[in-house]
Amino acid sequence: MTTMSTNITLTYSPYASEKENVGCESMVQFNFLIDVEFLLMHMYDASIPITIIHGQKDRPRYNMDRTNIKVDSPEIRDKYGTHHTKAMLLFFRDPETGTKTVQMIVMTANLIQEDWEYMTQGVYRTPRCPLKSIENRSIRGTLIGSEYGSPFEHELIKYLKAYQLRRIFDIVIKLKLYDWSSCKAILVGSVPGRHRDSAFRSWGIERLATVLRYNIYLPEPCRSSSQLVLQCSSMASSPQKWFDSLCQKMSESMENGSRARTPKICVVYPTVETATKSVTERYTSGDFLRFEEKSYQKNHTWFDSYLYDWKSQNVGRQHIMPHIKTYTRVYQDTDGQPSVAWHLLTSSNLSRAAWGEYQINETQLYIKSFELGVFFCPSLWEDDSKEVVLRPATNSRAYAEKRKAVKVRLPYDLPLVRHSKPRQCFTRIE
Repeated sequence: MTTMSTNITLTYSPYASEKENVGCESMVQFNFLIDVEFLLMHMYDASIPITIIHGQKDRPRYNMDRTNIKVDSPEIRDKYGTHHTKAMLLFFRDPETGTKTVQMIVMTANLIQEDWEYMTQGVYRTPRCPLKSIENRSIRGTLIGSEYGSPFEHELIKYLKAYQLRRIFDIVIKLKLYDWSSCKAILVGSVPGRHRDSAFRSWGIERLATVLRYNIYLPEPCRSSSQLVLQCSSMASSPQKWFDSLCQKMSESMENGSRARTPKICVVYPTVETATKSVTERYTSGDFLRFEEKSYQKNHTWFDSYLYDWKSQNVGRQHIMPHIKTYTRVYQDTDGQPSVAWHLLTSSNLSRAAWGEYQINETQLYIKSFELGVFFCPSLWEDDSKEVVLRPATNSRAYAEKRKAVKVRLPYDLPLVRHSKPRQCFTRIE
């Protein structure tokens, strides 16, 4: 997902042009699965310092003669937790001018060939952020009582510190030298632990709910009727009570939404027919969608009513199954146009491990995994000149815009299409 001044789009290829890679002098890779040789094969300069933070059980394999690669992983105490975040930090130095910049990528793909070539993925890229001016490095930033220069930087540093890894602390010191204020996104992360008190609203579903309460003003059409679309590639066994609570938190907004109708909950996940006709099913090991048959059969009586098929003809991804994870509130504007109240691209699937589970009368949130996502809403583009609205970029109809429109390329088509009948969900047998 590339963010520009008035556009948010999805990209489906990891292969950056040679021009984009020139000047990259070091990188940090965060992921669950990493094929190091696959990564190196698509780099302009494979000799630069590379730090890899991974979540797989075994250490990633690579030629041990490469002294430029450092590998580490955070401690995960719960056996059902993992390091699932998919992101990278790229440090650049222009070979002609010597100008230094940094760029962050948040994505949904593991760094393996199958994920990039046979699945639908999402990628968000920040602008190339320059060094802070010397006079601004020693003064406090725009957050009251903060040492940081922007909310994006504050949340990024807080997330990275949660790793409790020496290599990450060294990177944090370096990141503080750069100006992240141009990033039009809000970070939403999860870190393992039992979070209480001041940390309660910092992570997982409580972090998202807090972002919604402070940033989402619901227009009248959205208050009257909207859909909350949950789209992912994996669903863990979860009780209905947890699912209902998650959806309630994702329905939060600013005070003006207190009288809004509850959004219709829609879970986009392929049917058996859709999945078996896909290119993904033919070219991968078959482990591309994870919803266990036992879990589905246990919950299908209440869960089937929420299910919508993977329909992506307009986007051109109908036969490329989703590994992308998105959570979006959509509605019809007064002029009949489909609109987006907010959009989240994330590594978080539909699970308690990723979003958290409430404990001790909802005073504690227990999260098992590391996750990271980027959140978008109209207010991030607002200025004094014109009201802003987010529009699906894949809408086939053309309209004359009365407002500043930021295009969001959703991975699925609107309107959504229900599963044709019960018990059609694609599952895997353990």
